[in-house]
Order: sequence, then structure tokens, then C-alpha cells
Amino acid sequence: MMGTLKKSFRSEAFTLIELLVVIAIIAILAGMLLPALGKAKAKAKAIRCVSNLRQMGIAMIAYTDDNDRYPVGINREAGAAWIWPSLLRSYVGTGDNVDWMKCPSAPPEAQWNVTYGSGLPASDGYLADEVRLRPGGASFMSYGYNVWGGWAGKNPNTGLGVYKGDPIYGGAKASSVRVPTDMIAIGDSNWDLDQKGDRDWSGFIGMYAERQWPLEVHAKRANILFADGHVAGLPRTEMIAQLVKDPSEKRRVARRWNRDHEPHVTAN
Repeated sequence: MMGTLKKSFRSEAFTLIELLVVIAIIAILAGMLLPALGKAKAKAKAIRCVSNLRQMGIAMIAYTDDNDRYPVGINREAGAAWIWPSLLRSYVGTGDNVDWMKCPSAPPEAQWNVTYGSGLPASDGYLADEVRLRPGGASFMSYGYNVWGGWAGKNPNTGLGVYKGDPIYGGAKASSVRVPTDMIAIGDSNWDLDQKGDRDWSGFIGMYAERQWPLEVHAKRANILFADGHVAGLPRTEMIAQLVKDPSEKRRVARRWNRDHEPHVTAN
């Protein structure tokens, strides 16, 4: 009887080799599943980013309908505070909740975090006592606004507006945007310092400098909101004329930044 019990116990127990085989199989399965899970997670973040931009688009169009102008980037009289984010927020009605203005693929240090203690009255969409977003390294943004157009400093300005109240660089009139369906408004900004990101002006996007190029953070694409409110995921070759060799394609890509829908670049 004792011999039978010993034999039965041995037949039901795992040997060391069998245990190692099971562990190896689990490791192989995990290795096969993790990339798929990673892709699914990245896809979910990209979808949420698109949803954020669509919400911004609704706010931007509502602001433009009320003011006959697009929001501008900065109020220089308020110490060069970014105001395009706060102006859009005032049309969404979420109070100081700005989660919808944070790209989920960006790290916490590249996000708008609302704080208080400024002592300032409510203005430009900011709440009373709210600390203003200011360019200069301390206030990163994961989304940027097309204020300058294709090239910074052009007169007249070809973007959606840089400075509040400025006769040359102020907010673009709604009627001045000739092709809203092909005019870049807001998109993933380059906060990544390892990719020549912009420490000082991550709240802007543009074609004129590599530090301002939209960041391809979603499967080698950047999510872009156009002036008519639609969102598309685009590679940089669909936004940055400097990366395009064919002259006609270069012009087509450059037009997307400018409210007059002209390329403002040479053919080569």
C-alpha cells in the first residue's frame, strides 16, 4: 500500500523540468501579448487625443462665431501670458479642469497644470487668482497653436494670430481664412527635448523652425485640428515643407499653415 501511494504522489507532482517548461511557455505568451497590448494602449491614447482636439475645435469655432476672429496666442500686456488655451477653456465650461487640453501621450511635465496664487483678477479666460501660463521653460504644453503661419514674422501675419490687439499680428478674422478645411489650427506640440523640442514655446506649432514642428507622438503621426473643426493624424511630411522634395508637393504642404492658403515658399 505504501509503495502505491508513493507512486501516485510522484506521478501527480511537477518535475523541475516540467515547471521550467511551463514558465518558458508563459514567458513566450507574455512576449507575444505585450506588444499587442502596448499597441492597443497607444491607440487608445491617440483616440483620446483626437477627442481632445475635437473639443478644442468646438470651442474655437464658438469663440470665432462670437468674436469674428480666431483666438490669439499671447497677451503681451499680461506679461506675455498664453491666452489661446484659457480662451478656449472659457467656451467649454469645465472650470479649472483642463484634462481635455492634455495629450495623454505626453508626460506630466509637458501638461497644463492649473495652480492659484497669482493675485490677478479673472481675464482672458483665466479664473481669479489663477497663475498664468507663460512661455519661458516653466509652462510646457502638449498642444500648440498655429499663431504665425508658415513663417514667423511675416507682414501681414499669415497664421491665426500672435498678439492680442496687435494691428498686424492680432487674431485672424474669420473671413481671412480662405480654406478652413486645409488650415492647421492646433496640434501635438514638440515638448520632447530629445527630439529638439521647444522648452520656451511648446504652446505654439509652426513650420518655420524644427523645434516648432508638430510631434509625431501617435504611431509616427501628429494629431492636427484644422480651422473647420475636423481632426486628422498626419506625418510630418504632410505638414513640413522643408521635408518635401517635389516642388508642387512642397507648396501644397506649406499652404496648410497660412490663412490666405498661399505657400509663401520658393518652389525648391
